[in-house]
Amino acid sequence: MSLPLTEEQRKKIEENRQKALARRAEKLLAEQHQSTGSVSSIAASSPQAKPGPSHSLPKGPSKPASHGIIFKQQISSSSPTGDQRPHNSDSFHISTPDQAKRIWKRQEEMSTACPGHSPPSQMTHTELSLPLAQNPPSVPNQQLLGFELGQGHPQASHEINLTSFANTTHKPLAKAKCSQEIPASSSGQPPMDAKLEVKTVKASTSGQNISGIHCGSGGVMPKTGEKQQKLGSSLQKAVTSQKGTCERNGDRFQVNIGYNAELLAVFKSLPSRSYDSHTKTWNFSMTDYSALMKAVQHLPTVTLKPLEGVDGSEESPSTSSGGQASLPSAPSLAFVKGQCMLISRARFEADISYSENLIALFKQMDSRKYDVKTRKWNFLLEEHNELIKRVRCLPQVQLDPLPTTLTLAFASQLKKTSLHLTADVPEADLSEVDSKLVYNLMPFQRTGVNFAIAKEGRLLLADDMGLGKTIQAICIAAFYRKEWPLLVVVPSSVRFTWEQAFLRWLPSLNPNSINVVVTGKDRLTAGLVNIVSFDLLSKLEKQLKTPFKVVIIDESHFLKNSRTARCRAAMPVLKVAKRVILLSGTPAMSRPAELYTQIIAVKPTYFPQFHAFGLRYCNAKRMPWGWDYSGSSNLGELKLLLEEAVMLRRLKSDVLSQLPAKQRKMVLVAPGQINARARAALDAAAKEMTTKDKTKQQQKEALILFFNRTAEAKIPSVIEYILDLLESGKEKFLVFAHHKVVLDAITKELERKHVQHIRIDGSTSSADREDLCQQFQLCERHAVAVLSITAANMGLTFSAADLVVFAELFWNPGVLIQAEDRVHRIGQTSSVGIHYLVAKGTADDYL
Repeated sequence: MSLPLTEEQRKKIEENRQKALARRAEKLLAEQHQSTGSVSSIAASSPQAKPGPSHSLPKGPSKPASHGIIFKQQISSSSPTGDQRPHNSDSFHISTPDQAKRIWKRQEEMSTACPGHSPPSQMTHTELSLPLAQNPPSVPNQQLLGFELGQGHPQASHEINLTSFANTTHKPLAKAKCSQEIPASSSGQPPMDAKLEVKTVKASTSGQNISGIHCGSGGVMPKTGEKQQKLGSSLQKAVTSQKGTCERNGDRFQVNIGYNAELLAVFKSLPSRSYDSHTKTWNFSMTDYSALMKAVQHLPTVTLKPLEGVDGSEESPSTSSGGQASLPSAPSLAFVKGQCMLISRARFEADISYSENLIALFKQMDSRKYDVKTRKWNFLLEEHNELIKRVRCLPQVQLDPLPTTLTLAFASQLKKTSLHLTADVPEADLSEVDSKLVYNLMPFQRTGVNFAIAKEGRLLLADDMGLGKTIQAICIAAFYRKEWPLLVVVPSSVRFTWEQAFLRWLPSLNPNSINVVVTGKDRLTAGLVNIVSFDLLSKLEKQLKTPFKVVIIDESHFLKNSRTARCRAAMPVLKVAKRVILLSGTPAMSRPAELYTQIIAVKPTYFPQFHAFGLRYCNAKRMPWGWDYSGSSNLGELKLLLEEAVMLRRLKSDVLSQLPAKQRKMVLVAPGQINARARAALDAAAKEMTTKDKTKQQQKEALILFFNRTAEAKIPSVIEYILDLLESGKEKFLVFAHHKVVLDAITKELERKHVQHIRIDGSTSSADREDLCQQFQLCERHAVAVLSITAANMGLTFSAADLVVFAELFWNPGVLIQAEDRVHRIGQTSSVGIHYLVAKGTADDYL
């Protein structure tokens, strides 16, 4: 048993059939223009029938069922006197419905497989696809049947008169529709088939003409019925179809619509198709616009809103029946398009081209202002919704409103009726936080804590380096102590520095409740405070199934690239956390795109898709290989959005009066990075130091040996900390060391990373020292000064930097103070940060 055809297969077969029939009709039309002779007629009747004069189409005699089916076709012409003279006629007899089926099947196969082939005349004139004559004859009262003999099951014979007309002007069947009159007299039930639908229409009893009958792909139907069917199908499509829109972008346009299998097949048939994985949409060249819109019209489940100002219905010029080419329709009038942009916490401006009607509308707004410099109109945020509502009533004008993200962030301003906006942050109750921590907060740090609590513990703290982001983060986390355990994700070089900070500022915290993850085998949830590095976090994904409600991310700009392993590991943790505290002195190193992951970590609902963020703030451009998001746009609006809902940032210049001249900081580097050989030498030197019964000279020699072993052991940790500073965006700083092996290791790593640097040690001449110093002072790019503690601790000025890193300690503290003053000198306009890198269990404990 053969499987039934699917709806799609039937539709495809019917489409191919209509195309073939249209091509055949065009060929017949061309042959008709070339030939001036009469068209031969075919009359199918009983073998005893004889031609004779007739004034009306004869009614065929009734035949019994066993006689089969008789086809008769007769073409008559009227004489000037009104008499009709019959042409020569031929006849053929079909004894059974199976024979009729074979003839019709052969006819369709020939039209589909070989459209250019011309079959014999008797076959051609029995086709139901011939065009209708301009002047159809009148017929007496009878039944009109249009059907295809495909089943072979009718019990009554049928005599059908198929009338063809010569010397008439026909149009190609461009839309697979023809008009034809098929008078017939029959009794019994006509056969049914999927290829040709049976339509029975009663003609009037007065013998009027039947030009209202159309023969389509489904058979014969009245014009009124066809119109009703089209109207019903269009209404049904409008109600049940899947709706989408077209959006133009230069010489291309994209289609915004959900998944549809039939529409996807249409998309793949267009040569200029391109799929954008970022937006998950298809886009095409404007040359394919008309073809797409025509194809969509035949899809009952899809409705696309066309482009404004583009006529998608116009067809390519074609030759009409008169031999003249049809001209394309005139393009629609151009329209002005623009967008609303935020310019302050209280006002927005309309960035749009000139329109007389639009300017008249602007002048009706109460809060209107015109900026002569930018030549743009701006208004209060509270009038935003009303302005957009009025603009939509203007023809040929499109003004895009502020994005939903901005309306959410500035919801209070959109509803305010007062022109005065207060930015005061409510004072938070810190009574349950350790008093030592609260007491040591500077005024601007207390403001940062209040801001974070007002944002329900979700913010990006972007204070400048040296303003105490660590102490503020600990205070914010302590406010939500009831929701601990706490997860702290930090660079590897400062894990133990964070441990010391918790112990210093939270005396109520049990030291045993702090868990520093050192290796991938350690448990991540072993303590009340869990400190882990970015790299180890990506290796502990299985332990992240237990959600942390409070999370601190230090140096959150490490998450700027969503494709990195550290970002893929951290983002799921941040999505389920209730409190998210991001810390970074430089949230965006070079472009706005780097802010996206940090924004959605704090506010996941603001920009669900990166593409919307990229279009608004990254000046996204479509390139041959995809989208380019490396640019920037609307930076003022982005800054306002961040400051309103996501970020708090203060520079040193903003709070300089509250800062001390020098801020010293002890950075505890990880002793776990010391290799086994260095550890063994270090332990041996430490044991030698603790040996009793030694003279002072022997103790001094043991300490010097211990000092040397410490320098070698700290090299990996020192290099890692310096690289973290560079990755954090620190442009200029000094690095002091004592041992040559440390200076060599630092210089080698900077050269490998292509970081501009200078080096001054005991081998540098006095003339070269001054030149290198000026080179560092005037350099505008990243620069690191690698200096010897004993050779560069005096006589040099490096006020262009405001950070000093001591990779090693020294015997004499006075020498270290002199080295600090290489930065803290006249001309320094900022507070100076001083970081001492120390390691437990080394000579640093004695120095």
